[in-house]
Amino acid sequence: MNLLDKIKNIWPFGQSHKMRAIGFERPLSIDQPDAFVEKVIPRPQPDKDELLVKVLASSVNPVDTKMRANYAHSGVFRILGFDAVGVVVEVGQNVQHFSVGDKVYYAGAQLKPGSNAELQVVHEALVGHAPTSLSDEEIAAMPLTSITAYEILHEALCYDLEENSALGHTILIVNGAGGVGSVLIQLAKYIGMTVITTASRAESVTWVKSLGADYILDYHQDLNEQMRKIQHDKVDNIAILQNTDYYWPLATAVIKPFGRIASIVETTKPIDMGPLKNIGAQFSWVFMFAKGNYGVNMQSQGNALNQVARLLDENKIKTTLSKTYHGLSVENIRAATKEVEAGRMMGKVVVKYDEQ
Repeated sequence: MNLLDKIKNIWPFGQSHKMRAIGFERPLSIDQPDAFVEKVIPRPQPDKDELLVKVLASSVNPVDTKMRANYAHSGVFRILGFDAVGVVVEVGQNVQHFSVGDKVYYAGAQLKPGSNAELQVVHEALVGHAPTSLSDEEIAAMPLTSITAYEILHEALCYDLEENSALGHTILIVNGAGGVGSVLIQLAKYIGMTVITTASRAESVTWVKSLGADYILDYHQDLNEQMRKIQHDKVDNIAILQNTDYYWPLATAVIKPFGRIASIVETTKPIDMGPLKNIGAQFSWVFMFAKGNYGVNMQSQGNALNQVARLLDENKIKTTLSKTYHGLSVENIRAATKEVEAGRMMGKVVVKYDEQ
C-alpha cells in the first residue's frame, strides 16, 4: 500500500468537504486558554497553479509568534504554520511539476492560511519534492530555514551552492544555534567556508560544533577581542540572525573591504550605513516571504528546496529537528509555540500529525 492509500484509510479526504484546523482569533498571551482554538472549516480548493496537500507534520518558527502578537483582525480565524511536509491529494489544471501522491515539503506563503491544519493549498512554485531518507518530522523542520539560509548565501552573499566553491572565505554567523543558523552553518561548511558563530550556553556550543562550526564566540564577552584571538579580526561575510541593532557596530567593524552583510532581523532604530561606503561593502535584507507576498521569482524557492533535499539525502547536511510533539491539537501547537517564544530553541520544534 502506497502512502496516498494509507492516508485515504486514515482520513477519507475524498468524502469530506470539511477539515480540522488549529488557529487563533485574537493576539492573546500563550498561557491564556483561547490563545489557540480548534475549528472545523471548509476544505480549501486549489487554484489552477496550486496543490492541495494533506499535511503530515509542521513546525513552529519565530514568524508565527510575531504574526500572532501583531494580529490586527480580532475575531477572524487565522491559521499559522509556515513549514510542512505532506502528500499531494489534488492538483490545479496548470500544475506541471507535481502529481497526486507526491510527497512534498514547503514553507508556503505568509499571506495564505498556514499548515496547522489537515489540508493546505500552496502554489507549486514554492514547493519542493521531499527528501526520501528522512522521517516526516525531520523533513518538516527544514523548509523555511533552508530557504532563508539558501537566500542568504546565494542571493545576499552571492555564492553558488556547490561543494567547496567558497574555500578560503570566512563567515560570521550571529546566533548559529537557532533555526536559520543551524542550516546556514551546514551550507556554509558545504561550500567550504570557515564558519565563526556565536553561542554561550554549553548545550548551544555543543549543538553548533555538531553542525560544523569552526570557531564559537561567547556573545557575553568582547566579540572583537575574541575574533582577534582566533586570528580572524576581519571576515568576508556576516549573517545577522539576531538583534541587528545590537550587532551592527560589530558588523561594520569586522567586515572586510568589499565584504557582504545580510540580516533577517528588523531594526528598531536607524543604523549607520556610513562605515560601509569607503570600503565598498554591501548590505542586504533577506525575508523569504517577500517572493510569495509579491509573486516575484517564486520558483527559486521550489528549486532551493529540491537542492536541499538532495543534500539531505546525500547526507551532506542533516536535519535540524530537536523536538517533536505528536498530534494536531491545540495543546501541542501551544506547547511548541511556547518553546519558540522562550527564545532558547536550538534547531526546530515540530508537530507531527500522526496521532489525532
